[in-house]
Amino acid sequence: MRHIEYKDIDENVYKETLDNGLEVFIIQKSGYNKKFVTYTSKYGSIDNHFKVDGKEHRVPDGIAHFLEHKMFEKEDGDVFDLFAKGGANANAFTSYDRTSYLFSTTEDFYKNLTLLMDMVEKPYFTEETVAREIGIINEEIKMYQDNPGYRLYFDTIGQMYDELPVKIDIAGTLPSISEITKDHLYLCHDKFYHPSNMVLIMVGDFNVEEAMKFVKDHQDGRGKIKPLDVERILPDEKRNVVKPEHSLYLDVAETKVMLGFKNEKIDSDKERLTRDLAMMFGLDMVFGEQSDYYYQMLEDGIIDDSFNFAHNEEKDFAHILMTTQTDDPGKFTQTILDIIEDIKNKDIFEEDKLINQKREVLGDYLSSLNSPEYIANQYTKYHLDGYDLYQLPEIIEQITVEDIKKYIFDALNPEYMVECVLQPEDEKVSTDG
Repeated sequence: MRHIEYKDIDENVYKETLDNGLEVFIIQKSGYNKKFVTYTSKYGSIDNHFKVDGKEHRVPDGIAHFLEHKMFEKEDGDVFDLFAKGGANANAFTSYDRTSYLFSTTEDFYKNLTLLMDMVEKPYFTEETVAREIGIINEEIKMYQDNPGYRLYFDTIGQMYDELPVKIDIAGTLPSISEITKDHLYLCHDKFYHPSNMVLIMVGDFNVEEAMKFVKDHQDGRGKIKPLDVERILPDEKRNVVKPEHSLYLDVAETKVMLGFKNEKIDSDKERLTRDLAMMFGLDMVFGEQSDYYYQMLEDGIIDDSFNFAHNEEKDFAHILMTTQTDDPGKFTQTILDIIEDIKNKDIFEEDKLINQKREVLGDYLSSLNSPEYIANQYTKYHLDGYDLYQLPEIIEQITVEDIKKYIFDALNPEYMVECVLQPEDEKVSTDG
């Protein structure tokens, strides 16, 4: 077992890769009453095409999310009820590239840990339970389809991405969900819930040797597990957007617009994290609530307090999204384009601003390290993205004004922008009339 000590922030991590390939991390938080655990598969919604031991497989969209739902259902009942009886709060989520199962508790830790590991490692699917779940998830998808914010987001993503499955809802589609069988579920569980494709992270006050031995003994009890070579097959996505302009009409009272700027993916883990942080600082300097551009747009009525922006940096894709409620979406879009041109000729990316931003971000980061939930979830995220949560301050300090300029001018390229406008249905009627 390897011990990593981060003296500057007083954090201690214990790590071991077990014989079956499972990575186990114990993050020691002395004096904490609550313990928090995540058990994560490197398997998400975009993994619908893959090859295992030379054999190629295609599965229906939405199967990772479907599998997450079904893991809580066993032959003898719902595992959620068992966690509740054990004094634990349990949950799970699926993203584009991972599925996490988690619980927090202040009592019966090892009982709940066993429950989590057994639940994730021992699937139970029948044709009847799969059919029932299809109905449940279909209703979930229909509910989201009626949500204007959801529709605006996925219509925007759909205009940016041509081939990559990121354009498909994590829950799948009504047609794809109806195709899922118990054989699909067993296949994907067997291949992607293999211990060598999973990470277990425990945060709290532990007897470290005891906790690690408990996990080892449990994993040894599974018997010898053959290593698997899983190759994810993703389409070659170009940077060009599918369609630069798009409108949708729903039963809403106000018009909203979303702009998307598509970027190239970065293969280097460190450079990807550097760009993510640099973009966060740069976008805040240009469009944040302390910026002159923000106040001018607000004063001119081009945006309201619903205006927001975000940079999304993942291993397989990257983009910026901006959205606001507005009476004049064309004016909003043109103003953003004018600002993009304007910042090329002004020194708005200043060292003093960057220093203040770094100080604020590092303050929030250090405060968050008091939360076992934050640590477990973020440590999982950064580890699977190829980096280390506790080395984040080091990367933040290394970000320069030149980094910001390098990345932001490339990212905010109008050539790779889409505009998606959500309007009230009666606007379409009057336009058509």
